[in-house]
Amino acid sequence: MTVAAVLPRIDPEMQAALDKAAELARQYGPPGADVASQRAFQNKIREYWYEGGPAMAEERRDVIPGPYRDIPVAVYRPTRAAPLPALVYFHGGGFRFGNETYNARQLRELALAWGGVIVSTDYAHIPERVFPAAVDEGAAVYAWLNRNGAQWGIDGARLAFGGNSAGGSVCMGAAIHVGGARAGYLKAGATLVTPFSDDCDTASMHLFATGFYPSRAGTIETHHAYVPDARLRDDPRVNCLNCDPSIMPPMFLAAAELDTLRDSSVDMAKKLAAAGRPHRLKIYPGLTHMFASYTRGVSRARECWADIAAFLTANVPAK
Repeated sequence: MTVAAVLPRIDPEMQAALDKAAELARQYGPPGADVASQRAFQNKIREYWYEGGPAMAEERRDVIPGPYRDIPVAVYRPTRAAPLPALVYFHGGGFRFGNETYNARQLRELALAWGGVIVSTDYAHIPERVFPAAVDEGAAVYAWLNRNGAQWGIDGARLAFGGNSAGGSVCMGAAIHVGGARAGYLKAGATLVTPFSDDCDTASMHLFATGFYPSRAGTIETHHAYVPDARLRDDPRVNCLNCDPSIMPPMFLAAAELDTLRDSSVDMAKKLAAAGRPHRLKIYPGLTHMFASYTRGVSRARECWADIAAFLTANVPAK
């Protein structure tokens, strides 16, 4: 199928958001060739989508001790009530870009709808650090909150994990690292448009190989940059389809219909189903990879975060 044949299926609000994103890129670009300039550019063009949202009872930046550094986090607390369960969230950005303030608007919206605390965490990026550094940092955040969450008014025995795109891979890998549900405190997981493996020969990979972000070629390059040691590419903390599915807590898997990574979530859902593990896969029609960041203009993006709030309420209730 050609890109021209697919384009009419894009949700009109999604197309308008893509047009706005392109306008912002023209306004602030082009970025410099170095990684620091590219990161600054990515941060700038995303400010429009991440600003605003509901007011929180508490919102602050902090750090959690990690294996390589103090890990920056942003904490979104919708109410002063304590203790509350927490979702540990990992941002997208192709393992290269992003920080703990990514998706701030969406996380405020999620915190209010669910009622729990969101701890949005940064993690080690390429090219400075490669796999398994990001997973090591994610696992350290889980373990620290489990032991010390009470300091922040968090019930460390009731944590969930979640992430968008690359962050979905990191959050899942970190959950596998600590033993998943067997750790005793990871009660649920929610991932959005996540690469659960390096399989770039799925139907969606070929269908949306060009003309969409991320491209198939770009995805292959990113996988290899994140895991340059080919001997590690079957490690279940990065090739999560190799994990033992029996350790997974209830999972919500969000995918975009028009996305190279769509079938990665489909394959994970099949693996969980074959093992009899509770999960829900939802493919959002007419949307592309970046949709979850566009709640400011895309109603189906708001629907996705509302679905995650309902999933968390069912599995890790805040009240």
